[in-house]
Amino acid sequence: MATSSAAADRGPKPRGSGANLAAFIVGPPLAAVILCLVLIGPLSHTVAHRYLSHPVECVEVVLFCCALGALGAKAVRSLLERRACRTEVLPTWSGKAVPVAEATALLGTINRLPTRMHDTCLVNRVVAVLDFLCRRGSAAELDDHMRTLTDNDALALESSYSLVRFITWAIPILGFLGTVLGITGAISGVTPEVLEQSLSTVTDGLALAFDATALALGLTMLLMFVTFLVDRAEQGVLESVDRYVDRQLAHRFERPGADTTPFVEVVKQQSQVVLNTMEQLVERQTQLWSQAFHDADERRNAAETTQEEMLTAALEKALERTLETHSLRMAAFEKQAITHSSQLAAELGKLATAVCEQQTSLAMLNAAVTEQARAIAGVQEGERHLLQLQEVLNKNLTALAGAGAFEEALHSLTAAVHMLTARTAVLPNGNPSRLSVRSRDAA
Repeated sequence: MATSSAAADRGPKPRGSGANLAAFIVGPPLAAVILCLVLIGPLSHTVAHRYLSHPVECVEVVLFCCALGALGAKAVRSLLERRACRTEVLPTWSGKAVPVAEATALLGTINRLPTRMHDTCLVNRVVAVLDFLCRRGSAAELDDHMRTLTDNDALALESSYSLVRFITWAIPILGFLGTVLGITGAISGVTPEVLEQSLSTVTDGLALAFDATALALGLTMLLMFVTFLVDRAEQGVLESVDRYVDRQLAHRFERPGADTTPFVEVVKQQSQVVLNTMEQLVERQTQLWSQAFHDADERRNAAETTQEEMLTAALEKALERTLETHSLRMAAFEKQAITHSSQLAAELGKLATAVCEQQTSLAMLNAAVTEQARAIAGVQEGERHLLQLQEVLNKNLTALAGAGAFEEALHSLTAAVHMLTARTAVLPNGNPSRLSVRSRDAA
């Protein structure tokens, strides 16, 4: 409803106001330029100077220029109106009737149009129709209202030519007035003596007097022709507006049925009023809630800021105390580490001394083990020779047993055993070698 009220308050401007203003703004300067060119300018020696030498003729030119200014303004406005008629002011209608409540949304669409189109005849007609639907809440009597708007625009167009019609009527009257004044001036001082001496003086005055009428009639004919062209252009604009409104709005909205009673219409209107009131209440409540939420957010932000500052201060204090405690503990740990390091260095010195002693013992043991390993290697070499001798002895025993010379072989074997025993040395630890034992066993 706010959109409808704004559209209604805006209202169309009178069609002739801009043309009348242009007539008085453009007309006198244009007339002054023409008169200067003809009377004192480069056209002063032409035939045009004859038709503008009388004051009444100058007034005719001034009125003609005023009418041209008004018609020029109307022609320019007509071009703007035609351009607006080629613009899609409303969304294209799909052909299906819509509820009357859609008129409010369409008014919102009109308000979003460029500012230069708000004063055109098409937009004013569409706004008037939609405003009627919004105020009535029904499409009943819409056709009568549209016809009324058409008649009003036609009457407004007709009345906008009042100044031009007045000037068109006044110019011939001024021409006749100039002729009367010229004739009066020509014959006012005529005497029989003057007629006898110079008849051309009277005839020249009469010719100059009729020039005012000739100029007035010529300007009137030219002005009527221009008026006809501009009027036809504006009539074409009104016809285009009528066609657009009839195509887009005449059948766009739902019409009440034939059996609708006045009571039902009143109920619908009251329901529409209630719905509009509810919409306003909902909008108001939404605004209040938005304001309340905004205030709550501001208070919450302020409380969060205060808590953040307090928490920051508490954390800073806690961190300072923690840093102090940590510094003290680190100092104690450094002292303990220095003490433990000193003790550990002393123990490591003792351990190094013991390791050196053990290394010396291990070197001696290593030499003894090396010597014993060499002795064992020699024993193993003797055992291998002994095994070879045993095999030889076995063979010899077998041969002696077969030859009957066993006794001689036994003495030879004993001699060989003694020889091996002499070669085998005693071990470093004083234990006799296993070869000596075996030699004794064999003997």
